[in-house]
Amino acid sequence: MKTKMMLSVSLVTPLILICFFNCGCTQYWYQEGKTFDQCMLDRNSCFAELQKRSDFGDVSTDYEQKFMENCMTNKGYRIVKDDELPLDAKRQTPDTSLYWKMKGVAGIAKEP
Repeated sequence: MKTKMMLSVSLVTPLILICFFNCGCTQYWYQEGKTFDQCMLDRNSCFAELQKRSDFGDVSTDYEQKFMENCMTNKGYRIVKDDELPLDAKRQTPDTSLYWKMKGVAGIAKEP
C-alpha cells in the first residue's frame, strides 16, 4: 500500500509541475493604450514609494502586496494573465520571487 502511494505521488508531482508552469499563469500589470515603457515607469514609481514605507524585513508582507496592488490599480492598471494580453503586447515576465514583482509588465510596443 505504501509503495503504491509513493508511486502515485512520484507520477503525479511532475504532472502538476508541468501544468503549473505551462498553464499561462503568469500575470502582468496591463492598461490598454499604455506603452510597455510607461508601464515599467509606473511600476518602478510604485516600488520606489513602497521602499520609502517598508524596510522589507519580511520578504513579502500583506502590507507590501496591498500597497503595490493599490498603487498600480490607482494608476489604472489591472492584472491580466498571459492569454488575455493582445498578441502584439510587449511583455516582461517577473524577475524575482518577491510578490510585487511576481507580476510582469506588459504594454504596447510602440507609441500609438
